[in-house]
Amino acid sequence: MAKKVELQIPLNRVEGDLDIHVTIEDGVITDAKSIGTLYRGFENILKGRDPLDALVMTPRVCGICSISHLSAAVKALEDAYEITPPIQAVRFRNLSILCENIQSDIKQVFLMFMADFAHDYYQGYSFYDLAKRYYTPFKGELAREVLNATKDILKIIAYIGGQWPHTSHMVPGGLNVLADDLEIFRIRSLILQFKSWYENKVLKSSYDDFFRLKSVKDLEKYVEKFPESHLGIFYKIAKETDLFEIGKCGYGFINFGSMELDENCLIPRSFCSPRKEDLDISKITEDVTYAWYERTSLDPMKAKTRPNVHKDGAYSFTKAPRYNDMPAQTGALGEELALENEFFLDLYEQYGDCVFVREFARMVRPIRYIHFMEKEIEKIIANKDQELYIKPKYKKNAKGIGLTHAARGALGHWIKIKDHKIENYQIISPTTWNGSIRDRDGNFGPWEKALIGLRIKDRENPMELGHVIRSFDPCLVCSVHFIGSDKKVTFKG
Repeated sequence: MAKKVELQIPLNRVEGDLDIHVTIEDGVITDAKSIGTLYRGFENILKGRDPLDALVMTPRVCGICSISHLSAAVKALEDAYEITPPIQAVRFRNLSILCENIQSDIKQVFLMFMADFAHDYYQGYSFYDLAKRYYTPFKGELAREVLNATKDILKIIAYIGGQWPHTSHMVPGGLNVLADDLEIFRIRSLILQFKSWYENKVLKSSYDDFFRLKSVKDLEKYVEKFPESHLGIFYKIAKETDLFEIGKCGYGFINFGSMELDENCLIPRSFCSPRKEDLDISKITEDVTYAWYERTSLDPMKAKTRPNVHKDGAYSFTKAPRYNDMPAQTGALGEELALENEFFLDLYEQYGDCVFVREFARMVRPIRYIHFMEKEIEKIIANKDQELYIKPKYKKNAKGIGLTHAARGALGHWIKIKDHKIENYQIISPTTWNGSIRDRDGNFGPWEKALIGLRIKDRENPMELGHVIRSFDPCLVCSVHFIGSDKKVTFKG
C-alpha cells in the first residue's frame, strides 16, 4: 500500500504569509494547496473615499512593487475620466516602473532563488562552491553586489518621484513633480552605470553577445564561451538539478501590457498559449469557491470583497482569477512569448514552462529593460520642454480599468465611482494569478498544478518544491485580501 504523507510548508523568505500544503504518495506530490494566510482588505478600505485617495493608498499594497500599483490606479482613473496623459509624462512613468521591476528581478534571482543552491543540501554537487561564493545570503560576492546595484538604480525613482517606495508622483493627467535638467542627466548616468554593472558582474560579456542568442543551441555556445557568467552558472545548476524537467503547469500566459511607447507598448497586452492573441478584458473573472469570501460576482467591476473565515471547503484568502474560465500564469516568460522573442520561443518549445525557462526569463529581463530605458532617457532629453501634465475634468459617476505589468506580471485595478466617491474597488495582482487556488470547476492554480507529480527526495528539505514556487516569484502581500504563529514544517499521516 502506498505511503501517504501530508506536508505543511511555510514557504517564505520575505513576508511569511504563504503556506503550501501537499500530499505525497511514494515520494511524489499528488495534491497541493496554495494558502494565503493573511487578510488585508484594501478594497474595502478604499470604499467611500475620494477617488484620488487610491493614488496614496494602493502603493501601500506592496513595498516591492508600489509604483506598479500606483500606475494601475492612475490608469484606472484616467480610463474612468477619459484622460490621455502627455507622452513626456508617460516616458518618466516608464522609467520609474522599469527601475522598480529591475531591482525586483535581480533581488529575486540572486537573493531569493539562487540562494537555495548555496544550501548545505547541495554539498557534493559540482556547482556548490560557486554557489556558496556568489549567492550565500549577506556574504556572497554577487549577493552584496546586488544590494548596492539596486540601491543605485532606485535613485532614479527618487529623482523622478521624490522617494521610494510608496511614491505618489503619478496623477491623472501626468506627473505632479518635475525633474530638473541636472537630475535628468544624473538619471542617464545611473542607467549607463547599471548597464555596465550588469555586463561586467552578471553577463561577464556585452549586451550584444546576449542579444545574438536565437536558439537553445546558441545558448549552449554562449555558456561554453562565458562559463563564469551567471547565466552560465545557472545553466550548469539547472542541468544538475533537473530544473529543465520540473515546475511545468502548462497554462497560458496573461499579459496586461505596459510601458507605452509613441506608437505601441513595450509589453503587448495579450494572452499567449504560446500563440499570441489579443487580450479580451471581458474574459477576466475571479472565482471564490474555495476562498474565504462570500460569493458575489465573477466580474471584478461588480465583485465585493466580503471575508468569511467559516466558509466550508475554503482554504485561502487568495482568490482564483481566470481568463476565459481557465487559470493563467503571468511573469517574465509570458512577456517574452508576447514579444514573440525567437530565442524564448525556442526555449519554450524544447523545455516548456519549466523552472529553468521561467527563472531564466527573469534573470535576463533587465537586459531588455535597460536597453529600453536608454532610448527613453534620450527621448526625454530631446523633448525636455514638453508638458508633463494636463488638467483633467473629473466626473461625478464613472468606472475604469487600469492594467499594467508589474515585476511579477499582470496587475489590474478596477474602480467604480459614484457621486465623486469610490463605490467599489478591486485589485487582481500577479501573484493572485500564479498563486491562485482551485476554482468552481476544480482547476488547480498555476503553481498548485506545477507541484502535482513533483518527486520529493528529502521531506525534511523539500528543495524541489521551493525551486518550483520561487520560480513564480511569489509576493503574497499583494494577493491576500490572522496569521498563525506556528511556522514549523509538520508531518501528518
